[in-house]
Amino acid sequence: MYPTVRYRRTSLWHQSGSWLISIVFAGLLSACGGDGSGAAGGAAHALATQAPSAPDTATAAATRWATTWEAAMLQNGLQNFDSDTARTRIHTSAGGTGVRIRLSNIFGTQVMVVDGANVALPDTGNAADPTAIDMSTLHNVTFNNGQTFAEVPPGEELLSDPVAMNVPKLSDLMVTIHFNGLVQYADGHSDDVTPLPGLYVVRGQDVATAPSFANIPFETFNGAFNLSEVEVQVPAKTRSIIVMSESITDGRGAVGIEHPWPAVLASLANASSGTVAVGNAGIGGNSLFNTTVGGPGCCGVDLLDRFQRDVLSRNPTDIVILAGDNDLGGHTADEIIARYQILIEEAHAQNIKVYGGLNTPIGDIVGLDGSRVSTGFYSPSNEAERQQLNAWIQTPGHYDGSIDFPAVVGNPSISPLGVATACYDPESPIHMDNQGYTAMGTLAYDVMFGKTVRPAAPCNARPFPPSM
Repeated sequence: MYPTVRYRRTSLWHQSGSWLISIVFAGLLSACGGDGSGAAGGAAHALATQAPSAPDTATAAATRWATTWEAAMLQNGLQNFDSDTARTRIHTSAGGTGVRIRLSNIFGTQVMVVDGANVALPDTGNAADPTAIDMSTLHNVTFNNGQTFAEVPPGEELLSDPVAMNVPKLSDLMVTIHFNGLVQYADGHSDDVTPLPGLYVVRGQDVATAPSFANIPFETFNGAFNLSEVEVQVPAKTRSIIVMSESITDGRGAVGIEHPWPAVLASLANASSGTVAVGNAGIGGNSLFNTTVGGPGCCGVDLLDRFQRDVLSRNPTDIVILAGDNDLGGHTADEIIARYQILIEEAHAQNIKVYGGLNTPIGDIVGLDGSRVSTGFYSPSNEAERQQLNAWIQTPGHYDGSIDFPAVVGNPSISPLGVATACYDPESPIHMDNQGYTAMGTLAYDVMFGKTVRPAAPCNARPFPPSM
């Protein structure tokens, strides 16, 4: 939906030698006192770097690489830091027997240099310390066939060599990077209204192998920078789903990393013995066109221009597109539909299934006290175009399947349709709360996997799932 109401970007913007931070994780200290002795302790545990072994042919044929986590990169204000260590705590969808990381310098103006990177599981015995890693699981990451030193030119991404490591599904994974020299942090995905990875930065030191940053001064951020994807090695027949869209897919208003609707989909799909990879390529305020409501540079490269990088290059088997609502009022329904068709054709050319998500309600909300709450987005013309878009999405022959999100999050007792009272985000009523996102993720799972799971707390009394 529109950025003017619900999307506040956190910028790692450098002014007068300090970063402006919009938010830190609740309960975490953004800087902890100490003399940096943790670095020496970590160095003692550093693993020897080995060139990646040649993959076994049979194993390679039986497996594939799939996106267990993704963050679509936006252009950030350029920084001027030196030799930082950045530790990012991401949350996996699928688990696997190997891992690769993708570094991003798409928006950088200078070469990004990395001279040390590793992956590890968090230290579950030290849950109070979000930076602590289990040293027995620490694995060095190499690039370009065994090199610890890597250069990422401006405008490019770099995928690491495979690392043989058991990565659990639906769990946290720590990715630590030491930058050699200038750190611009040009590529990022961060804000204060969306559950995102924890990012912990130590200035000017190489502490990549430290078991913890607890005794080292560090800064805490909500988001990911220069890390755009983590892949895991999974069985060859594993489904890999990339969802792309705007703030509702990104998770604006959700509380907790497991509650945006794509994360709910991932949890259901990976229950029991299931293995399904889910990557979230949502960006708040994003548009199908080359302009956004928030102005140039507000909300990422438009969906068409980033489709190849953020979606198709991740080699998905399935794509879910929930888009168009940010363009209501600025473009006609026919213009938006023409953009849908381009995305569908490009995906089908690579034999990828594409599911269309129906655009969620924009009408007034009935608040908890019974009063009407305006979303600020409704107008008769916008609603007519939303309905035209949704009718096209549901028409057989366009998408491979449609997901009727309005049916499960809407309030059928009022017109025009708004989000149900139990499921809207009070700070931005065009978005959902955890209950609403659970309903959306459950419906997506039902449609894509042919199930009839019902959330514990639906948003309304309509049958769930609706007729499919």
